Amino acid sequence: MSLSSSTLSAIQKAGAAAFTADVKLKNAVKEYAQRVNAAMVENPYQLGNDALFENWKVVARLSQTMAGIEEELKKIHLVASQLTADDHSTVLQIPALAVPTSFVEQSLASQNDVTPTDVIVKPKKKTLPRKTRAPKAKASPSPVKVAGAAGNKLELSGNPAKLLRYLEGALNANEFTVIHQTATAQATGIPLGSMTAAVKKLVESGQIIAGPTGSFKLANVGQPLAQ
Repeated sequence: MSLSSSTLSAIQKAGAAAFTADVKLKNAVKEYAQRVNAAMVENPYQLGNDALFENWKVVARLSQTMAGIEEELKKIHLVASQLTADDHSTVLQIPALAVPTSFVEQSLASQNDVTPTDVIVKPKKKTLPRKTRAPKAKASPSPVKVAGAAGNKLELSGNPAKLLRYLEGALNANEFTVIHQTATAQATGIPLGSMTAAVKKLVESGQIIAGPTGSFKLANVGQPLAQ
């Protein structure tokens, strides 16, 4: 007996569905390849690259398997078409259908459209720690000899000496000027936490006079003495 037209139609639909699935899987393989390439270019040492690459290989193998199924369905449709067209009871010489092989185990190099290859991730080179040089000690400012409030000579050094040199250009003895400690610390290189102590030292030594709300002016006795 010959196969019915409905049977042939069902086989044809299965072949069409396999063809559509094969096309979509091949496109998915290409998209995965682009994602893997972009990830490797961006950061070859990213931990997620291995999982992405394994997923790409799985999709490629699925595409190969589906391509094989499509080829087998073509053979089935060909034989079924011959049976449907035969109106006689004679036995046809049916060509032997090849048993589907395990496409999962086949080499990826056999596929023409997509040829996935293993990506070799080069190990990150170990860098030897560089020898660090001890930072050069900053030369402390030379002491400044000034006249105290009682006319005695005082010697200022360190941060007070730095601050006094700066304030001699920023203040005058005629009016009070507001001094912002943050800006002054940046201009003089004095740590902000040491500014209060330096200001207090200059006030106690009589070099500057404190006014209201953080303002100061130079004292007449605060002029540096000749050494």
